[in-house]
Amino acid sequence: MISLIRCDDRLIHGQCMVRLVQHFKLNQIIVIDDMTATNSILKTIFEKSAMPGMKINVFTHTNSKEALEEALTSKMSVMVVFRFPTTIKTIFEQVPELPKSVMIGPVQMRNGCKEIQLGTYLSAEEIEVVKEHVEQKGIDIYFQVIPEQKRLSWNDVKNKVS
Repeated sequence: MISLIRCDDRLIHGQCMVRLVQHFKLNQIIVIDDMTATNSILKTIFEKSAMPGMKINVFTHTNSKEALEEALTSKMSVMVVFRFPTTIKTIFEQVPELPKSVMIGPVQMRNGCKEIQLGTYLSAEEIEVVKEHVEQKGIDIYFQVIPEQKRLSWNDVKNKVS
């Protein structure tokens, strides 16, 4: 089963492996990132970084559909992670049955981005993707770096980006 869908531009890192894995009792991580998936060395590093008993798989956007579908019925607790909120559109178009909840954690500052919370910055295109998926598709998209931090909903932050 998919326990968490998360946007975090660091993908897999210490905080993820310690806090998120323990909090959500994760057994598998599906990474969706074209750069990582198409670089054999980087992909191997990610897949080998799993803690004992954990499985990590890395996919491009275009070849992630089957893994997402399998994760829906898996007996393992699965996290899906990707770098930028535009991937939300891709994965929900490919697999509409995904859980209707997405946690957005840190996303790096880039030119033209607006600050959502400390460490989370979205471009105009990313803001539109979030807005559309919350307001038109009923997806609960919230901003939270770690589970112990207060969750901010789209309604909490939308006036900051208008």
